[in-house]
Amino acid sequence: MNKYIVEPYKKSKDATKSPLRYPGGKFYALKHIMPYITCVPHDEFREPFMGGGAVFFAKKTVAINILNDLETDIIDFYEWIKNEKRCEDLIEILSIQQANRERHAEVKCMEPATDLDSVFKTYYLNRTSYCGIINRPAWGYAEGKSSPPANWGKFLRDASTKLQNSDLYSMDFSEILRMPATGKHVLLYLDPPYYHADQKRAYTKPFEIEDHIRLARELKQTKFEFCLSYDDCPEVRELYHWANINDVSWLYNTDNKPGQNRKACKEVIITNYDTEKKI
Repeated sequence: MNKYIVEPYKKSKDATKSPLRYPGGKFYALKHIMPYITCVPHDEFREPFMGGGAVFFAKKTVAINILNDLETDIIDFYEWIKNEKRCEDLIEILSIQQANRERHAEVKCMEPATDLDSVFKTYYLNRTSYCGIINRPAWGYAEGKSSPPANWGKFLRDASTKLQNSDLYSMDFSEILRMPATGKHVLLYLDPPYYHADQKRAYTKPFEIEDHIRLARELKQTKFEFCLSYDDCPEVRELYHWANINDVSWLYNTDNKPGQNRKACKEVIITNYDTEKKI
């Protein structure tokens, strides 16, 4: 088992923010998670549960990047903006939008006629709905606090640049884990739905207890190094008693109430490699 030195997080020169708001997104956790990723030399990076992709967009881009999520609307969005021309087409439509309850209701009821319509609907609802949830979305844009439509174009262009050197999939996580290595050193980062998550509210695809067990089994058998973020609960600690479990906490968005401060929640970062902290 390899051992790596975990040092304070330093932002990569090509780091950018995710263009998406995402339930359970890891933007506020980057300073805790990234040290466990940047310490591992790798030329192939895989993220089986991409979601908002906060870690991918923050880390240094490597030669091979394999990104996956079962939420096909999200992968379709990333595929769309990865193409520079199509990204600009989307930006053109978004540039004339207003973020208000009336427009949110209209877009929510919209029946897309084209792929561009579908991607527009996904992104508009993500930026204007509570916690970015597009599954049965509720209005969640706060004037003066939420990023206005005028900023969305930059988000998309920056993300498009970052996505150029990536392959996007919408498959079961096990298929991503079992892919033969193309690079010399593969690193996996996994951010599955949390064990005690309210999945009916945030996701369209279920991730049942059996899937959590299956994930632990797959990771125990993998020949690749992995970093896994999870909610801190007895079930997770039991599933990964054979790995290294690191206690952390950060401010978490999903369970918060409008107008209230974000809550601090206990989490764990699990690895199958040893680390020595210098943070």
